[in-house]
Amino acid sequence: MKRLPRCLLAILLLVGFTGYAAAIYVSPAGADANPGSKEKPLATVAMAIRKARELRRLNDPSIAGGIHIILSGGLYRLEEPLFIRPDDSGTAESPTYIEAAPGEQPVFSGGIALTGWSKPKQPVAGLPKIAQGKIWVAEVPLTGGRMTEFRQLWINGNKAIRAKSCNGDSLSRILAWIPRTEECWIPTPPVKDLAQLATAEMFIHQWWAIAILRVKKLEVHGDSTKLSFHQPESKIQSEHPWPAPWMSRETGNSAFYLSNALQFLDEPGEWFLDVAACKLYYWPRKGEDLSAAVVTAPVLETLVRIEGTGDNPVSHFYFNHIDFQHTGWLRPSQQGHVPHQAGMHMLEAYKLKIPGTPDKKTLENQAWVGRPAAAVSVTFAGHTGFSSCRFEHLASTGLDYGKDAGDDGVAVLEQMQDGKTEHHVIAVGRDGHGGDVTLNGKITTLGSQTYK
Repeated sequence: MKRLPRCLLAILLLVGFTGYAAAIYVSPAGADANPGSKEKPLATVAMAIRKARELRRLNDPSIAGGIHIILSGGLYRLEEPLFIRPDDSGTAESPTYIEAAPGEQPVFSGGIALTGWSKPKQPVAGLPKIAQGKIWVAEVPLTGGRMTEFRQLWINGNKAIRAKSCNGDSLSRILAWIPRTEECWIPTPPVKDLAQLATAEMFIHQWWAIAILRVKKLEVHGDSTKLSFHQPESKIQSEHPWPAPWMSRETGNSAFYLSNALQFLDEPGEWFLDVAACKLYYWPRKGEDLSAAVVTAPVLETLVRIEGTGDNPVSHFYFNHIDFQHTGWLRPSQQGHVPHQAGMHMLEAYKLKIPGTPDKKTLENQAWVGRPAAAVSVTFAGHTGFSSCRFEHLASTGLDYGKDAGDDGVAVLEQMQDGKTEHHVIAVGRDGHGGDVTLNGKITTLGSQTYK
């Protein structure tokens, strides 16, 4: 299907509405005290949604042909998710659109800007010798009196790497996993003060999934080191039968690396967040000038929540030509992450000594799973859509159609990968389970995810 130019499509969307469709304008340079006209736009999308809600509540004559919330290009930093509720619903004759102005590119961002970078004047304790004099440091702002924590970092649109024990794309192999004691043996990493790595995490590949485990203790025994982990992930990781750590003389044991310690910051592109000192350390890549770079730390996990109820779903609400960027994912820092599949994390899982449950007589393994956060989540909604929207720089799920979200269902998306635009068509069924994703003509499973 041939795509129309963005400016032409935006014009066509407005044709026929002129004179009787409500238009609310928003600009990063606007003010929420303004009326929301083209000449005096609002500053925030949240205020525009409220204004649209009021027009519907009062049944203003201007909404007969729909409501268009028209955004100028630029960055819209969100401090909380935009909440689309049943009161914001449109109708078939009068839908609501949040859309880009012709030729513009608005960006919804859940990130904060990190500025004030400088080179340390004194050697940094714990930093590898190779990195001394090459790293930069910035103060991390507080939120509500607490340090703003994050797990991802973007430098001029490029993802930086959390400091890790293996350089480049290399990985180590575990020596053994002891489920009974919930412990793992690994080759001793060649860094000093291993026992002091209070914030270290283990990233381990097992079968089709990747687990992230917070390290509680490291015991060095010569060339081997024993790891124990925090709860709840320690018990789940050792009790669940699959996907479990892989042990094989023929193909090798599960691959892993350790991360999130200053002692691992030893190559360009790596960073470490010192939570205790509220400092961020980074070794710039070639060509990066931190005095002028745009450094973004994702904070919000969800940018937009479209959420109705079983009795009163959200309906006829659409997004056109919006970029969704910079969401975070803090679950591994708070509870670890032991996945099942499709990004779902296990809440509890174990092998049944006597197989069978009331509804599955031969079941041998039992697990309860949780749903990951999404940049945009849709529940109890029908007749919603995302046309030519772009999802990038996200830590977890991009778009999640959850319970009772669907009827109408096709969302046309753009997702950036390696600098190339890929077009995704997502079919959403009436039961809310979702359909298939068409990616460059090939069908893949909805819900696939990259862990970051």
